[in-house]
Amino acid sequence: MTGLYIFVALAVIALIGWGVAELKYKSIHFTHSEAEREEAELLEKEKAENNFHEMNLKDLLEHNSTKGYKSV
Repeated sequence: MTGLYIFVALAVIALIGWGVAELKYKSIHFTHSEAEREEAELLEKEKAENNFHEMNLKDLLEHNSTKGYKSV
């Protein structure tokens, strides 16, 4: 029975910790500063100027450099 009590106690402690974390998450409201917002806009402009696009899985597999001894 002692093992069962310990398991139940750990589950209760975990649920209480989870509840506290959720309450802290809901009480904190994060907003970016004006400097961060300007920096993000600058980065987006640079990406647009350099025709940057994020590679998808097909692009990654086409440019894969792990093809055994051929990559060395």
